[in-house]
Amino acid sequence: MSTLQDVMKEINKSYGEEIFVNGNSLPAIKRIPFSSPRANYMTYGGIPRGRIIELAGEEGSGKTTTALDLCASAIALFEQEYNDELEKLQNNVNLNAKDKERLEILQDKGPQKIIYADLENTLDAEWCDKLGLDLESPLIKFYKAQGQSAEEIFEDLIKIMDTGEVGLVVIDSLGVMVSAQAYDKSIEQKTYGGISMPLTLFSKKANATCKKTGCTLIGINQVRDNMNSPYGGLSTTGGRAWKHNCSVRLMFKKGDFINEESDSIKKSSESPAGNRILIEIQKTKAFKPDRRLGYYTLNYNNGIDVIADLTDICCAEGYIAKGGAWFTFLDPETKEILVDENDNILKIQGRKNVIKFLHDNEEVRRIMMDSVNNLITK
Repeated sequence: MSTLQDVMKEINKSYGEEIFVNGNSLPAIKRIPFSSPRANYMTYGGIPRGRIIELAGEEGSGKTTTALDLCASAIALFEQEYNDELEKLQNNVNLNAKDKERLEILQDKGPQKIIYADLENTLDAEWCDKLGLDLESPLIKFYKAQGQSAEEIFEDLIKIMDTGEVGLVVIDSLGVMVSAQAYDKSIEQKTYGGISMPLTLFSKKANATCKKTGCTLIGINQVRDNMNSPYGGLSTTGGRAWKHNCSVRLMFKKGDFINEESDSIKKSSESPAGNRILIEIQKTKAFKPDRRLGYYTLNYNNGIDVIADLTDICCAEGYIAKGGAWFTFLDPETKEILVDENDNILKIQGRKNVIKFLHDNEEVRRIMMDSVNNLITK
């Protein structure tokens, strides 16, 4: 009779990789960060890589904007990782056969790529530019559907992910996809299940592929009235299997309108400068769920307002003390009052002036941002 050790060795040998590992061999979760420090705070640094992520919400709630922001971050991240690994290998004079093979692959393939499936055909180049997404980057390609069924699109995406050259795939959105069953019927004929069945199979395949290749899959989903429940409510496309295979599910909702100073204004305002995007963590298997609710600030002219979000989180954590209309900057570690080069206390009146000060003062902004980044992982 074979021992457990013999069987595990045989299985590991059959698959050509370590199927059975010790707990201390499990890798740390890598993440793709948001540009907003508030969004990074509530997700402990961003969305986990090598997993399926759902961004759901009503129309205009910020789902696509968030996905594009993550694409912009991913381009910078993938380029940096590629350059770091390439430099490390090139500077190593004693490369073994495995390292030499890895170096050849890097030089041939380049950084990881991003595939954005724009199934709604609604992407706007000007808005992408405001969000910092370089559409001319060779790292991002846009998949434009030409009347394919959901099954055909899913098969294409699995093949793309299976190459191992793609680090991020975005489906925008699941709600507009049509199953092959529906394509074969006239508009008058009823169809049942929608894309639930093909999405169930796709999510299972994609989950395994993400784990194998390290690719991250983002599925943007619409929220609709739940017609199958006697109690009403809202539901998302895809059935329960899709939800089960998602490691993280984020629900989005449009928040308060804001003015140019990022202060909340009445909803009846005719010319808002932006709005807050509310985020609720509905499911997470990649970080603690204790930071369940949050938001980030969106400016219609400048994209995501990183400085406004930094100001809010610093005030919430006591790095900036608020007393009436005055804001006093404190050392995040010692809580001592910060002073400028002339030994004047850093005390500023008005939130908009605090935002302007942080925007103009690189040193203080760096201190606050570093402290928030340290706070993110705690």
